[in-house]
Amino acid sequence: MANIVEKAEKILNKIVDIQQFISNMFLIFIMVMITLDVAGRNFLNKPLKGTYEMTELGAALLVFFALAITHRHGDHITIDFLVDRFSTKAKHVLNGVIEIVITFTLLFMARHIFDNGLRFMERKTTTSDLALSIHPFLFVISFTLVIFALTAIFKAVTHFSLVVNKK
Repeated sequence: MANIVEKAEKILNKIVDIQQFISNMFLIFIMVMITLDVAGRNFLNKPLKGTYEMTELGAALLVFFALAITHRHGDHITIDFLVDRFSTKAKHVLNGVIEIVITFTLLFMARHIFDNGLRFMERKTTTSDLALSIHPFLFVISFTLVIFALTAIFKAVTHFSLVVNKK
């Protein structure tokens, strides 16, 4: 059983690493778009069409692709001055419960964003300048939230296993 969990976690970690790479590519894309837009606007008097939309959508995707890696490494902002006074086992129980709450919250969010994507697809909603369909972005965001939720589940399992660990 532990072997299956370890394999699943390895696969999830590879997906999270790929998401981090994609997030980095979106950051580079945004930087290039803004640079070309400013250069075109100032030197050629011809800005890039749709820069605002592409920056907006790229920034959203950048954030959502980076959430799971940030959570895996524990790089979120935390306020734990009270928790520092707990015993090690109590910290792991509390962190495990928090991870479960995070998982359910993320799955709830993913479901609603996916439903919004379906509605946007039915209505054929597009961006104003480039007429890009919005629903694929919402589907991708839903997927990234599910990966984030799976990361939280594995962290919860780790915390709960440390509670019952005899060492």
